[in-house]
Amino acid sequence: MNPRTLTFLFVLASLSPLRAGAQGSVPAPKPERLPISQGAGADAAAARYFTDTELVDQDGKPRRFYSDLIRGKTVLINFAFASCKTACSPITANLARVQRLLGPRLGKDIHMITITVDPVNDTPAKLKGFSQRFQAGPGWYFLSGSRANVEVVLKRLGGYTENPEQHLTSVIIGDSVTGTWLKALAMAPPENLAYAVEHLNDAAP
Repeated sequence: MNPRTLTFLFVLASLSPLRAGAQGSVPAPKPERLPISQGAGADAAAARYFTDTELVDQDGKPRRFYSDLIRGKTVLINFAFASCKTACSPITANLARVQRLLGPRLGKDIHMITITVDPVNDTPAKLKGFSQRFQAGPGWYFLSGSRANVEVVLKRLGGYTENPEQHLTSVIIGDSVTGTWLKALAMAPPENLAYAVEHLNDAAP
């Protein structure tokens, strides 16, 4: 690992994820690289890892998770649900600030992806209403789908929980082209998160 990588991971280490509803402020494990290959085989490895499981966005449009949303993009992924009374609203408001900082790149080379942890209740219409509360624009996808399909994706991302109130408050920031994938705290300063997205590949070896 070169010095640039060490520096970048040190900055993100201050963004360690916490579980929603956790007592106190005990941090979860520090940000880590996901087990996805880098280099020439990164795309194929990422396709196998994330899968093309079909989900549905807030407009009711079917989306293949990897091919339609991740391939060729830098992505920021988080977890939420529409009826959440605790962490989801402040987290989504924080990510709305990240959205503004990313500007016109969002929807082009950057995607933001919010996946429900309550697919039984979160219909596309409910997620549409939730997204509108935070003025989510093009390039920010709020995803639901069948319970089985959502669970497949959540388990791949480490975001699955039996109790939606206990969902992770981390974000995953990654690039399928370079194979760089990192975790950070969703309530980190929006400037830090936007910087992490835009400079993700500064950490690439």
